[in-house]
Amino acid sequence: MVALPGSALLELITASTILPALIYGSTIALYLVVRRRLDRRKGAFDLGRGELPVAVCALAWTLFALFVLVAPGEALTSVVIVAGLLVLGALFFLGMLVFDRQALASEPTSGSASGSASGPPSGPGGGSTPGP
Repeated sequence: MVALPGSALLELITASTILPALIYGSTIALYLVVRRRLDRRKGAFDLGRGELPVAVCALAWTLFALFVLVAPGEALTSVVIVAGLLVLGALFFLGMLVFDRQALASEPTSGSASGSASGPPSGPGGGSTPGP
């Protein structure tokens, strides 16, 4: 990155800021859509009545931040980089959906630090549990 000229480095930094903001905004929007169906657990983190205003304010702030990042004309290259990454990610997902649907049907086990499953999934108590 040090070898990049100033404008290219700025475009790369802007692109690397847009993508997390999009992911964060998408997470907030998804939460707002499904929040009524989520289970409430005793002792878990809960904002109570402040939950909806906090989520809406976080979404508004994220949208404002995205606007500030993409509004300048110089941000066009950064937007194209992010759009290209999103298209590549969507193509990869579609490829997995078509060619390796089984990989999308299960979650990796939490017992493996490297992410590869070497045995049956373990349940909350550590023993193996049968699937659904």
